[in-house]
Amino acid sequence: MSEEQKKPLYTVGISTGFWRIGKDPNLLGLAQKIGGLGATGGIRFVQIDLETIAEFAEPDVRNQIRRIQSKLGIGEVGLHGEIGELMALDSAEKRIWDQTHRRLCQTVKFAAEVGFLYVNVHFSNKQFISFTEAQHRTQGYFYPVVGYDGRGLQNVVKDHPAIWDEVKKRMPRTLSQSGTFQEKYRALRESKIAQAPVLIEQAVRRDMEMIPEGQRTPEERKRREEYHKNQIVPSLLQQAREEAQSPEFEFDAWLNLRDDESEKYQLDDGEWGAYHVIAHCMKAAHDTFWSNIAGNKDPESLYFKDEQAFCAAVSSKYIEGHLTLKDNDANRKHLDGMSVKEWCEKHKLMLLLENPESGEGAEGLYRLFDPQQFYFTIKKIGSPYVRVTIDFEHMVSQGIDPDDMLPKLPGDFGKMIFLFHLGQAVPYGGTAHIPIARGSIAQEQIYRWLFWMRKKGWTRGYMMFERGGGRTGQGRLPNEVFEDSVQALRQIATYLEKDAKPEALPPEFYGVSVRNEPVWARQMVAIREHAWDPLEGLLSVSEEKHTFLSKAAVEKNKAQEWEKRKFR
Repeated sequence: MSEEQKKPLYTVGISTGFWRIGKDPNLLGLAQKIGGLGATGGIRFVQIDLETIAEFAEPDVRNQIRRIQSKLGIGEVGLHGEIGELMALDSAEKRIWDQTHRRLCQTVKFAAEVGFLYVNVHFSNKQFISFTEAQHRTQGYFYPVVGYDGRGLQNVVKDHPAIWDEVKKRMPRTLSQSGTFQEKYRALRESKIAQAPVLIEQAVRRDMEMIPEGQRTPEERKRREEYHKNQIVPSLLQQAREEAQSPEFEFDAWLNLRDDESEKYQLDDGEWGAYHVIAHCMKAAHDTFWSNIAGNKDPESLYFKDEQAFCAAVSSKYIEGHLTLKDNDANRKHLDGMSVKEWCEKHKLMLLLENPESGEGAEGLYRLFDPQQFYFTIKKIGSPYVRVTIDFEHMVSQGIDPDDMLPKLPGDFGKMIFLFHLGQAVPYGGTAHIPIARGSIAQEQIYRWLFWMRKKGWTRGYMMFERGGGRTGQGRLPNEVFEDSVQALRQIATYLEKDAKPEALPPEFYGVSVRNEPVWARQMVAIREHAWDPLEGLLSVSEEKHTFLSKAAVEKNKAQEWEKRKFR
């Protein structure tokens, strides 16, 4: 039997949380995160949350990680990558694209070096184009954008002449300031002026033929040459100016801009324009992202009718670009010239893409958050080492009800899932991460959802409680932020392996059993004692909290002692 076959089908773990949120001393350093919470939590699988790639430069951090894993018996460690604009795979802004790609390459390189199980990043960190573009248009459109390969959009557009007219509408207003445009315009002027001698000579000949022979003197010829030169040369220069202002001339100049010219990365509509250009390219290339996610519809019409589908398709193309690109300085420097996808496959490192949480006021407005859409993203990337993390709380924060969504997912969706981030699924921005109590509604809900995913192919994988601030929101101690979550998840794992149906879960699933007589009796007493609690404060007769058996204790002022010992 292989080591993989010896492992349980479902592995349970915890996440450490972010230092900037928890302010827990256990979170000071990557190695400390693994040992300070992982080992003391009694689990062998832990996810550490990366604050910044600067943590990779902590002195001796690689040796510390290996040592603490070995000494404390932490079998598997995953890494949650940076969040926010530091890791925005769906952005067309050059500054964000560049830093995202560089940091992604650095992260998967470090994770492979120390033997981590996976790197987890979010599918999307940006809101709809129509929401973010408004922030830039007031600045005059002059911020750089790139295609999905991180290069100027010319690199993509040149192969699709059918969309050139669409691109011509978006030429940057600063194009005439570029060196390429000036050189092309200078060459056009020179070519026009080069025509002047012939045109002047033709005009002079016509004039001379029309005057009497006796007046055809050298002086008259020179006078007429000067006259036509003053007429023809300005006319030729005016033609050059008009031609240089034509969409065709501007587009040809834009298409040939050099990499060191800032105008190469500018469009008159900024990221809005970049997304529209890429959408047209995808449709022209019969890209499956466009056909499956956008329904192969006209980009301009779809943008106004269903911007979410529009953004999801284009975002998927940008994600694919980050994962498959090789011709980039970051790939050469950190990944030996391999793409992120190839690097992960070579080092058997999982790259997990997670459905993103919503911020307040942005529910359902992220570019790629719907599982029915990112199913096609993973399908097309097509690597066993690029898979999915599902977070139900993030799902709810985007306005998606798991009970409604999960049954609609394709029958093989579960095969794409490697990890579940779990907690009580409450719609508070996707960051609450409330602990899961045994016997709670949350435990029952999570089991039902995971059981459905098991039927869709999730027959082996990982589940973890993702740390938050506890029920108070101010949690500092592990017992407050984790509570009974690990035990609750272990119960879920146990009954998933037994393939127990959600509607037929036994009492043991909830932490009680008729076979454990003391525990069962204690639970029954608690039920009887509190059966009438909902009516407390509503009755008009005097109320007593003691039972008829404890009347004597109350009369002797021993009520507190009775309360402490009544379950013994």
